[in-house]
Amino acid sequence: MLNNFMFINRLLLARLRRIYFMALPESKSDLKKSRVCFTVGDSAVQTIAQLSGGTFLATLMSFCGISDANIGIITSLVSLAAVCQIFLINYFKKLKKYKFLVCFTALQRLLFTVIYFIPLLYISNSKKALIIVILYFIGQVFVQIGAPASQEWIASLVPGRLRGKYFSIKDSIAVFVVSSTMLISGIVLDTFKNRNLKVGFIIIGTLIFILVLINVIAFSKMKEPKISYLNQDGKEMHGRLAKKAKEDEKIHKKNDKTILNEIIDAFQNRKFRKAFMLQCLYTLSFYICLPFNSSYQINELSLPYTFIMFVCFMTNLYRIYISPKLGRLADKYGMARLLRYTLLALGFTMLSFAFTVPGNAYPLFIISQVIASTAWAFVGIGLFGVQLDFFQNEKRMIWLTLVSSISGVFGFFVSIFGGVILDHLQKANLHISGRPVYAQQVLNLIGFLIMLFTVWFIKYHIETEKIDNNHKDGRVSI
Repeated sequence: MLNNFMFINRLLLARLRRIYFMALPESKSDLKKSRVCFTVGDSAVQTIAQLSGGTFLATLMSFCGISDANIGIITSLVSLAAVCQIFLINYFKKLKKYKFLVCFTALQRLLFTVIYFIPLLYISNSKKALIIVILYFIGQVFVQIGAPASQEWIASLVPGRLRGKYFSIKDSIAVFVVSSTMLISGIVLDTFKNRNLKVGFIIIGTLIFILVLINVIAFSKMKEPKISYLNQDGKEMHGRLAKKAKEDEKIHKKNDKTILNEIIDAFQNRKFRKAFMLQCLYTLSFYICLPFNSSYQINELSLPYTFIMFVCFMTNLYRIYISPKLGRLADKYGMARLLRYTLLALGFTMLSFAFTVPGNAYPLFIISQVIASTAWAFVGIGLFGVQLDFFQNEKRMIWLTLVSSISGVFGFFVSIFGGVILDHLQKANLHISGRPVYAQQVLNLIGFLIMLFTVWFIKYHIETEKIDNNHKDGRVSI
């Protein structure tokens, strides 16, 4: 019996090793299948992000008695969680394979399932809020740990000439999945809002659980064109042989840079500084206002969930239509140029929210979502694409980590600052010509002005930079 158990155990470990450490692409077909799997997995990831944030998380936290200002700050914990990346730089450098790390951290999104079951507990609202914050933050820590590795992984699977096309198609598919799921979830919340909202939370939590499984399975089926240690015949080593090679490498490797040295080296590079500055400007304009708009829609504007989700669904269909077209334009004219136009559209989204009040909420919400869909069709792709264009291939993983972690922490403190402004403005009870001015209107106006400066920075400091072509990505190299 014991021998059978040990045999099964070894068989299982061997199977896991083959899946997570030995799955090398052997042809262009393998690379293509891996990109398809990433599209499926990333669609699940983006859907989970929406269900565990924005309007849905704001509803959960409002149900547990958390204020608007605190909701905006808590939803920005995703940025603070990014600080953990900077302490793992040396660990990331030593990793020969990213697949297991990405799949393991993806599995931890199950914590977002748990938070939707917290309202079922018979404890005070303050304790529920505390548990939600802790679990949400821990879940975001794992998400942030796996983010740079997943970005590097998919970047290595897509050749530079196809980035705009692939990422726009991937984004279109993800948007359709996300918007469809959110529409259904919005109807669920509206159905149970006046009866028993806890049932709605249970359904959303269960849905997140299913999506996590889809995410992990899809990523597990991907292959990784990244090799570890090679023997004299040029074949990849695993198990004890790889462990011995790793120990030998440690003995001969004396000049391993510290985290501080890596940061200094990065900021000495002009292209890194420009890409980092762009990310920080975007982060400043985003976190000063957008995290607070979800609670604004629910509380002050009193928009129904079904209306919000239906409008988002319809405008996302438009986003799906234009995203591949923008991707092809980016491949032709450059990532930075398209990013400039779409960030300007995002700025106009903020401006439209600055003029939105309960009296005109329905038409202006529709207009703002159409403009936002135009912006989000390329903003995320463009920011990532500029970084891939600017970062050295051998330093890409480290530099992606630095940008994500530092700008993430910056974004969290910006959201705190925005929350303080929001709180003071709400207490001030502002009026202009006898009409009330809502705090979120002021914040969105500030975000719009910062976004205009960001657009100017791209035109005169990003588009003028020369881009080095990378011929390594999207190739089978064994």
